[in-house]
Amino acid sequence: MRTLTLGILLIFTCSAHISGQAVDKTTSGENKISFEKSFEEDTNTKIFPVPVTGNRFTITSDKAFVFIRLTNIIGQETTREKYNYPRNRAEISFSDVQKGIYLVIIQFEDNTRIVKKILIDSR
Repeated sequence: MRTLTLGILLIFTCSAHISGQAVDKTTSGENKISFEKSFEEDTNTKIFPVPVTGNRFTITSDKAFVFIRLTNIIGQETTREKYNYPRNRAEISFSDVQKGIYLVIIQFEDNTRIVKKILIDSR
């Protein structure tokens, strides 16, 4: 029984380190889990209008971006835009997109990326 408990504790500790959590021992010997912040919330990149009611939307950002990808919620790419010169504003047009929730992946000039959710309500 003790071996089983130690095995479960070992699996729990390993999985916590893999998933970005830190496991610390307290003075009483208990495990304490703390979550590490793996990304910062981007508040300077805007997508409008939301919900998207036509076949285009606009992205603005304080940081210059070079690549935009629009995917549906299961990861199928519907639109891709690659820019030769970094820009802070772009209008994304698309066609044959069904209404639903989509992800907009924005890659910046410094190779950082953010993901924004949008709702497309094509009428």
